Amino acid sequence: MKLTATIALAAAALIATSSAAERNVLEEPYPFQRFDGEWKLKDDKFQQVWDGKTVETLSIPGHRTNCSRVNTDKSVLCVVDAVDFRGHILWAVIPATRAVSHLSHFGEARLGRGTGRMEENGDLMLSIRFTDEPQGSSRKYTYTWVSDNEYVMRSVQYDDAGVPTGNWYGGSFVRVRTDD
Repeated sequence: MKLTATIALAAAALIATSSAAERNVLEEPYPFQRFDGEWKLKDDKFQQVWDGKTVETLSIPGHRTNCSRVNTDKSVLCVVDAVDFRGHILWAVIPATRAVSHLSHFGEARLGRGTGRMEENGDLMLSIRFTDEPQGSSRKYTYTWVSDNEYVMRSVQYDDAGVPTGNWYGGSFVRVRTDD
């Protein structure tokens, strides 16, 4: 009898753990909760390709992104300090449709606007056009959660015909612990 109760408790714990990991952030009052806080590049590494073929790995110590709720439960503002390149990103979501709107500004002339969608686990897929990139081109951004304390961002450039140019950039971001 005790063994049966122990097995039942263990099974209940596994089910609870599984359902917590598979939570639907779109049903939460603040879907961007996972993004809140301070983030840095994992191992200070960022990769990019600007000529369609040569991968550059940059070290950017001190890169920080601070995300926080704006004045609604369905939007977040991320302020980025990439040492010599600063800017911000504003996202807003309509949970019923998963639609996300994006507006950003970096440096002196990099204004970005676009749309996309949020998945139930909080992953984002966005299509964004920038004022400082070739006419008609766009970028597909993916923000993929590895854990509650790490996500991978990747941006791939597409030409005006929707064909990948070979240019991309991205990196892994980890949460800055409050005791760091």
